Amino acid sequence: MSHWRLNNPRASRVKSALARRVKHKPRHAFCAERAIMALLSELSSSVPRQFYWSGTSDMAVMSVRSDVNVWCRDGRFFWNDLFQGGTISHPASDPAGAAALLNPFACAVENRQALAV
Repeated sequence: MSHWRLNNPRASRVKSALARRVKHKPRHAFCAERAIMALLSELSSSVPRQFYWSGTSDMAVMSVRSDVNVWCRDGRFFWNDLFQGGTISHPASDPAGAAALLNPFACAVENRQALAV
């Protein structure tokens, strides 16, 4: 004799209804952790320093300097700019551009190149 819970038609209908309600993220969904890792690889190639990061697929955070943290959420990088006095936002699809903005020596190198020409 089988158990009543195993062969209950109502229980199988409830389970299948619950399974239909569960929504999964599509495979091509944005992953904040991958975007932070791409930014980390861009920054580590230009600045020899140890970076700290943590995150999930929804939100990730990276420490660039002692006073600058970058967080990634909803397809964008965010950080506070000390010189302009506001929050900077940059698309996460362009980690090289964000690394150029975050690199503390980028402005000095660009100015030297402009003066040399």
